[in-house]
Amino acid sequence: MIVLDLEWNRGYDKTPLDEILQIGAVRLDRPGGRIVDTFNVFIKPHVHKRLNRTAKALPEIASSLSSALDFPTAYHRFLSWCGEEGDFAAWGADDFDTLNQNARYWKLPPLEPRAIYDLQTAFSLTLGTMQNIALWWAVEYCQIPECFSYHNALHDAMYTALTAAWIPKNLLELSARPRWTLRYFLHPYPPQPSHLVGPHPSLRAALNSRTARKGVCPLCTEPIWIQSWNYFQPGTYYTDLLCPSHGHFICRLTLSQGEDGHWKGRQEIPDLTQALLEDYGRARIGTHYPCRGGSKRRRRYRRRRKDHQHERNDTAQAG
Repeated sequence: MIVLDLEWNRGYDKTPLDEILQIGAVRLDRPGGRIVDTFNVFIKPHVHKRLNRTAKALPEIASSLSSALDFPTAYHRFLSWCGEEGDFAAWGADDFDTLNQNARYWKLPPLEPRAIYDLQTAFSLTLGTMQNIALWWAVEYCQIPECFSYHNALHDAMYTALTAAWIPKNLLELSARPRWTLRYFLHPYPPQPSHLVGPHPSLRAALNSRTARKGVCPLCTEPIWIQSWNYFQPGTYYTDLLCPSHGHFICRLTLSQGEDGHWKGRQEIPDLTQALLEDYGRARIGTHYPCRGGSKRRRRYRRRRKDHQHERNDTAQAG
C-alpha cells in the first residue's frame, strides 16, 4: 500500500487548478504495517503567479519555489516509484482528485489505483463518528510521537500511515468506498419529475440558464441554486444539491444540440442507484464548470433599470 499526501496552491486567477507544490508518499509492507520506502519531491509552480495565504504558510514553501522540477517531471518520477502498486490511501479523498486534476491540466495519464482507502473516514468510523477528524488530532489520540512538522507532504504521509495501525481491517475496507457516497443513503425520497431546459443558442447559455441552475429539495421543495457542474463526457452534467434540512442529493442535467443549432434538455434528481453514484464519481474528478448567472453588463443594466423605476415611483408619489 502507498500512502499519499500533497501540498498545493489554490491560485487567485481564473485558472481552475489547485497547483501541486509537493508530493510526499510512503510505501507500507501491508495496511497498517511498517514503512519500507519513502518518496518526496518539491515542485516549482508554473501556473499561478501568486500564492494564497495557506501556501505562503507552508513550512517548506521555499523548497518548492527554488525547485528545478515541473509537475510533469515530478509526476512521472512518482508513477515510476509507485511501480505496479494498486492500493493507495490518504487522509481524506481530496489528494487523489487534486493529483488527477493536475495530470489532466498537463495532459498526462491519470493515476488509476485498484483501490483508494480514505484513512480519515476509516479512523472516524473506528471512533464511532462521521465527523472529519484532523490528522494532528488523530496523531495525538494514538499517542504517536510528533517528531516532524505538519503541512509537509512527506511528514503528513508518514503520520497518516502510522494511524492506519489503529484501524480494524473491516473498517479500512469500508473506507475504500468514496466517503462522499455515504451521505446519499440517509434520506430516501419519492420519484421526481424532470424539468425542460432550453432551447438556448449555445451550450454555455444552457448551462447558465435559470431553468438549468434552479434545483429543489425533493423532500421539502426548497429552492437550491446550482453553482457549478461536473462532467466526464459532454452532454451529461452532475452537481451536488445541499438542502440545510434534508442533506445531499445528486442532480443531473442532460443537453443535446438540435438541427437548428440550439441546445435543450432536461434537469432532474434521478433515483439513487449504484450506477448513478459511479457516474457522479467519475464526474467529480472530471471537468469542472462554474456557472455564471449573467454578464456584468446585464447586471449593471438591471440595476440602472431598477434605479430608474424607483425614481419614477418617487416622482409619482411626490406629484
